[in-house]
Amino acid sequence: MVSFMKQAYHLSILLLVLLTPGFLLGKEPRSLEKIPTSYFQTEGGKLAYLELGHGKRNLILLPGIGDRKESYLELARLLAKDNFVFVFDLRGLGESDLSFSSYGPKETAEDILSFIQKKDLQNVYIVANSMTAASAVYIRSKEESRVLGLILSGPFVRDKAPISFGMKTLIHFVFRGPWGPSAWASFYESLFPVNPPKDLKERSEKIKTNLKEDGRMAAVRSMLLAPKTECEPALELVSGNVIVVMGSKDPDFDSPEEEANWIAKTLKGRVSLYEGAGHYPFVEDPERFYSDVQMLWQKN
Repeated sequence: MVSFMKQAYHLSILLLVLLTPGFLLGKEPRSLEKIPTSYFQTEGGKLAYLELGHGKRNLILLPGIGDRKESYLELARLLAKDNFVFVFDLRGLGESDLSFSSYGPKETAEDILSFIQKKDLQNVYIVANSMTAASAVYIRSKEESRVLGLILSGPFVRDKAPISFGMKTLIHFVFRGPWGPSAWASFYESLFPVNPPKDLKERSEKIKTNLKEDGRMAAVRSMLLAPKTECEPALELVSGNVIVVMGSKDPDFDSPEEEANWIAKTLKGRVSLYEGAGHYPFVEDPERFYSDVQMLWQKN
């Protein structure tokens, strides 16, 4: 994610949230919606996920760095009308274990490949955000007969440039220590620059509460610094039935539309541009996102 984000923008945002008075403070979030959490055992630990709905298709929803499975709830409930939906927490985040030895897009891909294979899932479609877009492309390259389509939202699928020494240093400083969870929550809020959801503060508080648990910020830092080089070759192996969803005001990209078009051209997919949206279009407009997801199986 950070490897090719707008580094100047993020330097300023990270410094701002660190220096803003009171950014360590925040009220406790309200209780979560009561959907039972299931767990999938991998070699390195357990992954938490929500399972809902029923139907002939199996949809897997993967959040981005620092995010939680609950961020997808509005979209998941729409999709669950006629699909099985599995919404995951990534390694080290949400309710997933902290016992894993490494974190990144390749590791996420391996976890979900194991889930698909052990559950013997067919007719699979993956919705991925940010870093996990690279994971989704890799997964499909390995299981094309099972994974029939991808929705890549605010996607990072390649390393365009190495992370600068200054950015690495700032990541280790800002996202470490007692201020780390609050800094990440403030950074998360900055990714909705135009049309933040009405419950943005509640969402960020829930993320902050989760990241206060010992070890979770270490997982975030590892993911931020993890390269995508092991997943990039999959870009040449995946072709068709890919929709790239991009917010026109996504602060993570110098030119969101340009990057979306490059990914769509590379994967022989198409772009769905959300005017005014930031890094999480599925949060800002879940109804439209739901319609985009349905486009994947119109011809399948």
